[in-house]
Amino acid sequence: MPPLKLVKILFQREPVAENQPGCCDVFIDLLRACGLICYVACPPVPSIVTRKLAFHPPEKGMTYRIALKSDPEKRFKNIRGCRDEPVQLVVRNISNGADYIHSEKEVEVFSVTTANNNDLVCIKCTPDSYSSNPAVSDQVVLFCQPNSSDLGGFLQPSSMNFVTYANVFETDFYAFDYSGYGFSSGTQGEKNMYADIRAVYDKIRETRPDKKIVVMGYSIGTTAAVDLASSNPEGLAGVVLIAPFTSGLRLFSSKPDKPDTCWADSFTSFDKVNRIETRVLICHGDLDEVIPLAHGMALYEKLKNPVPPLIVHGANHHTILSGKYIHVFTRIAGFLRHETLVSCRSIEVDSQQSSSKKKTESEE
Repeated sequence: MPPLKLVKILFQREPVAENQPGCCDVFIDLLRACGLICYVACPPVPSIVTRKLAFHPPEKGMTYRIALKSDPEKRFKNIRGCRDEPVQLVVRNISNGADYIHSEKEVEVFSVTTANNNDLVCIKCTPDSYSSNPAVSDQVVLFCQPNSSDLGGFLQPSSMNFVTYANVFETDFYAFDYSGYGFSSGTQGEKNMYADIRAVYDKIRETRPDKKIVVMGYSIGTTAAVDLASSNPEGLAGVVLIAPFTSGLRLFSSKPDKPDTCWADSFTSFDKVNRIETRVLICHGDLDEVIPLAHGMALYEKLKNPVPPLIVHGANHHTILSGKYIHVFTRIAGFLRHETLVSCRSIEVDSQQSSSKKKTESEE
C-alpha cells in the first residue's frame, strides 16, 4: 500500500467499536505507526520525504518490457542499454498475462536523455487518420502520467489506451515514463520529473518544428505540465489538467487555496499556474476523494487564460480518464479544435479571409 494512503488511514477517525482493542492490538498499531514515520521521515530531507510519499511506480516488468527488434529475447535493465538500436515495447496483458506488441505504425518507441543524465522511454502513438481540421493537424499532444502507472498500463490492448487517445484526438500522441519508472533510468523525484518533461518537450520541438504542442497532465502529471507551461516555452499551444492539485501539503489541508505556501511544500502548482500565458482546460470529477474538486477550482481561479472547465459528475480520481465518461474526451477534442492558441489563430485567419472576401464582393 502506498505510504501516502497509509498516512491517511492512520490519521483517519474511525467509529468506536463495541469491543475495544486490547493492549496488544494498540501496541502493534503503535509499532506500525512508528515504522511508517521512520520510513517516511528518515532521513529528514524534504525531497526524499516527498519521493517516498508521492511516487509509487509499478514493479518493473509488470506491465511491459523493452526488446530489441533484432533480438527480442535479450533483456535490459533500462533503455540506456539499447538506446542506439531499434526497440519495441512488449506489453504484458494484465488480464491474461499474454504478451502484446502494438504495430510499428501505432506505437513508435524512442529515448530521450534529460539534463540530469537520465534516459527515458518515450513513445509516439499515430492515429489511423489525421484530422481534416487544420488547427488539430498543426498540433500534437504530450501526456504526463499519474504516479502509479507506466507506459504498459496505458497500452493495455483490452482497455482504452494511448493508441485510442491518438485516434480520438486525430493527432500524434506522445507519452513517456518518468525517471525511475518502467525502463527509464534514474530515480523518482520532483526535480527529475520536471527535467523529464522538459527533455521530451524539447525533443518533440527538435524533431517536429512544424508542430505546436498541447501538454496534458493527469494527477501528479499535472504538476509537471504546470511547471513546464509556467515557463511559457516556445511552441506551447495549450494545457489540459486532469484532476490537478494545488500543492503537496495543501492535499492535507481543508483550504486548497490558502495563499501562503510552506517552505517545505512540494509540487507547488498553486504558485506557478498564474504564470501560464496559453489557454488552460481543467477537467475534474466531482466524486474525486484522492484530489477533491476544490483543488481544480482553486487553480482555475488563478488562470490568466482559462477556458470553461469540465466538472465530470459521478467521476472519481480513477474513472475520469478510463473511458467511462466519453464527454471528457469530447471536451478535450473540442479544446484542440477550437480553444488552443493554434485553433484560435486559425479561426481569426478564417474570419479575416471571410471578411476580406465579402468586402471584395461588395466592391464589385
